[in-house]
Amino acid sequence: MPEFQYSARDRQGKSVSGKRIALSAEELAGQLQSESLIPIEIIQAVKKTEKKPVTWKIPQFFKPHVPLDELQMLCRQMYTVLKAGVPIGIAVARLAETTRNKTLSDALQTILTSLNEGHSLSISLSQFPTIFSSFFVNLVKVGENTGRLDQVFLHLAQYLELETDTKKKIKAALRYPILVFVAALVALLVINAFVIPAFAEMFKSFQGTLPFMTRLLIATSDFILNYWYLLLAVLFLLTAGFRFYVKTPIGELQWAKLQLKIPIVGWLIHRIILARFTRLYALVLRAGLTAVDGIELVGDSTGNAFVAQKIKTIASLVGRGNSISNSIAQTHLFPPLVLQMITLGEESGSIDDLLDDVAEFYQREISYDLVRLSDAIEPIMLVIMGVMVLILALGVFMPMWQMASQIR
Repeated sequence: MPEFQYSARDRQGKSVSGKRIALSAEELAGQLQSESLIPIEIIQAVKKTEKKPVTWKIPQFFKPHVPLDELQMLCRQMYTVLKAGVPIGIAVARLAETTRNKTLSDALQTILTSLNEGHSLSISLSQFPTIFSSFFVNLVKVGENTGRLDQVFLHLAQYLELETDTKKKIKAALRYPILVFVAALVALLVINAFVIPAFAEMFKSFQGTLPFMTRLLIATSDFILNYWYLLLAVLFLLTAGFRFYVKTPIGELQWAKLQLKIPIVGWLIHRIILARFTRLYALVLRAGLTAVDGIELVGDSTGNAFVAQKIKTIASLVGRGNSISNSIAQTHLFPPLVLQMITLGEESGSIDDLLDDVAEFYQREISYDLVRLSDAIEPIMLVIMGVMVLILALGVFMPMWQMASQIR
């Protein structure tokens, strides 16, 4: 008979784990329940060193994508069923059947197969790095080792809910400026393709030299109509070159630095990153990780290579015996007020709660910054549109005025 590893909880909530021989995971779950134990995870023991299951990977041009709200719902459901004492294999099977997102449902089916083969949940999740990030997988692994897998999924659900809310606010703030920009671009193309050529034909009968603005508009229109393929080729090469450059270590670091210095939006990006860092760090500390391990795990999840480099410096300083607050202060990532809050949390032994307070502080600042961003972009877009209309009006009407004066 196969041997199974299990983790469970007794009536007092104490974590219990061990190995037993049984015909199946369902039989072992029944044995544990008969002993007043609530099974949390049951997997078939692997005698050899556990390796990732072998899977055939077909090169993909479009990586599978699962929206954050779907992932958040999955975590919330996993927390609910695990807290109720449902074995993890049965929980994954039920969620695979009920999940509406096909990409996520297919991934859960593969994860279920991996669990039935004796692999742990974290190893099974790691087969899908485009769906479950390394941070997600490592935190699940911590939950498996500490017997707090249900709480880990609860914290992940709460974090993903806040990330989803932030992204929705950003999209709402940028929706109007993007709409105006697209409309202006379409109008510009239509004007250059149809309007200006029509006026150019009319101006051929003009006696004398056309105004500079008119000649500029006609030359621009002719260039776009005759060499549009060159413009597309240059645009494609610039985009491909930029994407290639930012994937190199130096390019990624330089682009990460530049993002934080962009006028108007740079400070907003900085606050979003710091809110993410403090919330994730509080999350991993609650999950049971040490200060150093927690910082190292969070570093790559900030989404910014420059900040990740700073966080690695923090981890190195903490590893040498420095306090968390002192280590963070040396990187100049946080303002003095936030550093004071972190110092108080460290001294009181409630660093995770204070980090959550810092994250909430930044979340409020982000909401305020998004309103200011929208208010700042709208007049800029209006000025740009006004300049475009002015150039077009001068280019078209100036020769008309000259023609009218000649007729008189």
